[in-house]
Amino acid sequence: MRMFDIEVEVGNQVEIGGLSVFPITSVNKVGPAFLTGPEAFEAGLIEVSELEPPEVPSLAITNHADVPILLVEGEMLVGGDQNRTMNVTVLCPPHARIVVPVSCVEAGRWGMRRTVSESSKHAPGSLRAAKIANLEPRTGTNPSRQSDQGRVWDEVERQSMAHDVYSGTSALDDVQEEVEDRIADQLDKVKPLPDQIGVVCTIGERVIGLDLFDKTSTLDKYLRGIVAGHALDAQSPVSDSASISAIERFLALVDASGYDAGKGVGLGEEILLHGEIAGIGLSYEKCLIHLAAFPTPTSVDGQE
Repeated sequence: MRMFDIEVEVGNQVEIGGLSVFPITSVNKVGPAFLTGPEAFEAGLIEVSELEPPEVPSLAITNHADVPILLVEGEMLVGGDQNRTMNVTVLCPPHARIVVPVSCVEAGRWGMRRTVSESSKHAPGSLRAAKIANLEPRTGTNPSRQSDQGRVWDEVERQSMAHDVYSGTSALDDVQEEVEDRIADQLDKVKPLPDQIGVVCTIGERVIGLDLFDKTSTLDKYLRGIVAGHALDAQSPVSDSASISAIERFLALVDASGYDAGKGVGLGEEILLHGEIAGIGLSYEKCLIHLAAFPTPTSVDGQE
């Protein structure tokens, strides 16, 4: 089937606890050159800092590389005055500084500043869906994509209570550490297949999220974190699983969604889906770099 002008195929699922993980494969095409966030942090080519004065919904990204640096929606940034997660996917231009919209996922700390580092984690799908569905529209006076911060904090608290994890600073990172430790042996087996560019996760027969990338090597840097994030929403095994045809119907719904397109925060064109799907993505040089899509949440717990 075709999706956003990309020919894709759904593979057989892998079970991670109560989560079913379906690979999305396609023939990899040559796209624009860039570094992923994990690669840039490892090479010391990116700096993430607070604004002066600091602002909860914003961070500054400085790219010291000769190529763009990719940071994707849901990616966790740990440190600064409080931990954040990316609201949108951005490509930071080479040797440039941009300000990106973020959401706080550590309500109990503001200060005691630490160096911001990339986390291997991704926010859970329920939080990402709620955040994207409530992003503020861009305007002339508000060019950013701010989230409903109160709802994001509610999601963090819900995860903490659901997994019985106490955090002194109400940090999502603390909940993730505990949950990932419990299923680390399963997560360590999560590797992309040849030509895999995306993943759809389900709980039982319910599709909970899609992440689609430009190529396998990009997906490889984020796959484990994305799956681990979704695992927070799958607290116990279920007997039923979605079929490949159900996944294809969800992909068709994403492809048919209405969307608004406009200038991205850095390079490229931002895509904001709306309607039955909450989704956001980025295209650059006629190539879809990343797309995140979720069923539109109708309650705090993300259930349809």
